[in-house]
Amino acid sequence: MAEIQRITAEETYERQVLFVRNLGFCEPTSARRISFQESLVFETFHDQSYRAFGFELIDIPAGALADRVAAVSSVISRPDA
Repeated sequence: MAEIQRITAEETYERQVLFVRNLGFCEPTSARRISFQESLVFETFHDQSYRAFGFELIDIPAGALADRVAAVSSVISRPDA
């Protein structure tokens, strides 16, 4: 909690956060061992946590990879970003 307070007080990170939404499935790997249902809980927890600490989420919705890359590119290429 102290670290969260420090980074928010010192504005270590940008207040806007790209939040990449789930694709509607979760494929287990040796590194990813959670179920799809658990991934939804994980996503909700992170969404609520970022908002609780005053971050603004910029949603990157589910979709084709090219569309998601374009959405990220449009945000990071803005002059105010």
